[in-house]
Amino acid sequence: MIKKSESTAGFSIVELMIAMTLGILLSGLILDVTLSSSRSNRIVELNSEMIENGRYATNLLKNEIRLAGFYGRLEVYSTVLAVQPDECTGLTLADLITGMTFPLSGLDEVAAGTTVCGGDTLLAGSDVLLIRRADTSFVVTTAGLNNAQHYLQTTITDRVLDVGSATTFILTNKDGLTLAPIREYRQDIYYVDQSNVFKRLHLVNGAYTVEPLVEGVDDFQVVYGVDTSANGISNQDVELPASTADWENVVSVKFFLLMSSINAAPGLMDAKTYSYADKAGVTFLDSKKRRLFSSVARLTNVSMKRAGQ
Repeated sequence: MIKKSESTAGFSIVELMIAMTLGILLSGLILDVTLSSSRSNRIVELNSEMIENGRYATNLLKNEIRLAGFYGRLEVYSTVLAVQPDECTGLTLADLITGMTFPLSGLDEVAAGTTVCGGDTLLAGSDVLLIRRADTSFVVTTAGLNNAQHYLQTTITDRVLDVGSATTFILTNKDGLTLAPIREYRQDIYYVDQSNVFKRLHLVNGAYTVEPLVEGVDDFQVVYGVDTSANGISNQDVELPASTADWENVVSVKFFLLMSSINAAPGLMDAKTYSYADKAGVTFLDSKKRRLFSSVARLTNVSMKRAGQ
């Protein structure tokens, strides 16, 4: 009689322990790679969002500053030794007309608790910039004008600034028949609130309305280029013009926007030191991504007039 050979099947306890250990190690490696990839993707996402916000705000400010003092075809608008009206309360027709003398105005490094025109609380230490100009688009009829909105009608030598319901828009072109272009008059205040949101107060219907622009702004600083030689070229940089004459002589602006990601970046610590405008050694103790944006913009209309172009 032939006996079948007996055989054993399965794994020993040692083999099982080795397999479990290898499985745990492999699972740990996979988890670590997955988490690292997730962190990297999140950092890239936050960085891209911050850069997009910074570029948008920078391009917006550059374009607005370049148009500061644009009043259509009007050649001479300055009122010698005029007193600059208050940016918040100086909203009467007379104040707005006087304000045309000063395409720019602003505040430097506001104190903690300062509010803008009785509204938002400003980010302590940041700057405020006011820009006055006319809209680049125009109409040649008074039909359809907003009754309470301010409009500017200009020729080379004359101007009318009034609300849309006024009957004073009677300036004509050289033919003496067609109405001269009528443009919306703009007065905008740019600032950062204490929640790090970059905003704009836009003058509409004789009052300001708040327009949020971008989030994640840790600071906004402005340096003004003053033309002391009356040739349209800046030859003195100041943090804030000291007199009404200096405000009239501003022909360029350099500005800085310190941007940060809206949310913290996982596993990151911002160890950078930032120096810009009149600030040095600015540091942060958090894990947000940051980048300093800066640009210089020339007040094209103001500088060209001063240069006789």
